Amino acid sequence: MDVKGLKEDNAWQIYFASIKGVCPWSLRAFMDNNILFLDYSSTCHKTWSSLFKSTQYEAFVYKCVDKSVDWLIDKCEELNEKSTRSEWLWSHPIEGGNSTPVPVLIQQDREQLESLRDKIGYEHE
Repeated sequence: MDVKGLKEDNAWQIYFASIKGVCPWSLRAFMDNNILFLDYSSTCHKTWSSLFKSTQYEAFVYKCVDKSVDWLIDKCEELNEKSTRSEWLWSHPIEGGNSTPVPVLIQQDREQLESLRDKIGYEHE
């Protein structure tokens, strides 16, 4: 798959390099193959997300190519309400700035993410 005219791996590498200021560990995780990219499927999503904690991956990135910003926001809120162990984030290229090259849901370990944020002095707005 091409993203913005680039091979997908190149597009993701450029993306992770671009967000080093807000997520300094993500480029390293990407380069170390510690991020699993999955095509979002409503039929498989629950299975994959339930397996997350038992893997070595630092994040699962669910590519939601045909989903809108509103769908991503609603789904992310729903998943965060249901999950105590994972933190769910969303991104859509239409938002600009630090957005991903394609619409995504991102699943990360909540405790690990909070620890990393504490180390760099990050605070939620």
